[in-house]
Amino acid sequence: MEGGRMSDENRDRDEFQEFLRKFFSSSQNFNPEDLANQAGLPIDPANLGMIMEQLQRAIAGQGEGINWKLVETQAKKELDSQKVELSDELQQSFNQAFNTASLWLDEVTSIGQFEYNPLMLTRQGWVLESLDLFKEIAEPVATKLAEALAENLKESLPEELSQLAGPASNILKTAGGSLFAMQFGQSLGQLANQSLSGGEIGIPISDRPSLSVKNVEEFAQGLGLDFEEVLIYLAVRELALQRLFAQSGWLKDRVINQILEYSQEISIDTEKINSLAEDLDLTNPVEIQEAISTGAFINEPTEAQKIAQDRIRINLALIEGWVDAVTEKATERLPSRVALGESILRRRVSDNPSQKLFGTLIGLQLQPKMLRETSAMFRAVQQKLTMEARDEIWLHPDQLPSEEEIQNPELLIKRLSEDKDDLDAELRGLLGD
Repeated sequence: MEGGRMSDENRDRDEFQEFLRKFFSSSQNFNPEDLANQAGLPIDPANLGMIMEQLQRAIAGQGEGINWKLVETQAKKELDSQKVELSDELQQSFNQAFNTASLWLDEVTSIGQFEYNPLMLTRQGWVLESLDLFKEIAEPVATKLAEALAENLKESLPEELSQLAGPASNILKTAGGSLFAMQFGQSLGQLANQSLSGGEIGIPISDRPSLSVKNVEEFAQGLGLDFEEVLIYLAVRELALQRLFAQSGWLKDRVINQILEYSQEISIDTEKINSLAEDLDLTNPVEIQEAISTGAFINEPTEAQKIAQDRIRINLALIEGWVDAVTEKATERLPSRVALGESILRRRVSDNPSQKLFGTLIGLQLQPKMLRETSAMFRAVQQKLTMEARDEIWLHPDQLPSEEEIQNPELLIKRLSEDKDDLDAELRGLLGD
């Protein structure tokens, strides 16, 4: 009996695969350009060929999930064509900026130096340097989305094919994964065109502090400020962030795990997909792209997802607020520090790369109000206590301020003061005083 069942399953799989081969090879039934339109992307033979190759591997039982080569290819196609020459002179300015940043940070933070080799990035270099991080934080989201889309596609198949869909569901997942790869690659390329540094999204893209020099140059020109000053200011911010993550080894995993918590409960609203299909103009790639990138077909967040979102939002705000407070103190001798601080604040509100990244991945909107509150909270701690007290918050995750303490820094100052008094009392007891 068992052998007969296995034979039936194999026959079902073979029949379904044969159906898909005919489906994808028939010009009357399938137009590869339709797949690009569904992804909201320009029609490009290289991209379409890559998708078809991946689908063929899936049909042959060789599906590989999310195609990160396709992500990389699409990201590079989005990059601004302007090139930057990484000259010896520019390298010297870059290195000097980080040397200055390191000296200034030593004066204002107890989070000390670490071995680092700063990296001067082109836009393409930013994409390549960031891929490992994005694989880690986006793969679970992409996989979950692909599985949900595949389930929806299976349910949408004609009744006579419904029993055949099960054995070859990996094919449908690959199709969903390819659509995600194209969409995410486009978002990643746009991010590389705008990001000033490797840590601007709130999580370092690598363990090397880095700046995207062409974007920094355009940023300085837009503000009408001296490039060397802007370079130093951004080097201070980037190096402060890297020091924080180097000391608090648990911090990166904490944020990533919270993203994973969110992605575990992603589900697709079948009715939304059906209604979108009815309402959207399927010949309009921009309209479809907007629906995909805004997550219009994803169910409303569950309570668990909302909790995960809040945790991520608070952690990112704390990271940004600490970097703000330390940078403000470290750059007091820099003439353009006020203008640069204001411009960074404006970027958060209108053109923040981290907003776009986390908005695309998990629908998270960072709150400018909370970012301002965390900056004010860390300044209050360093003014009323010490810079050491401000920095010791990061020694353990249990020390991190609550949302209530962010909104009312006096509560945090009181807690830190009481903790210090208790520790002093314990030390005196151990010493027999």
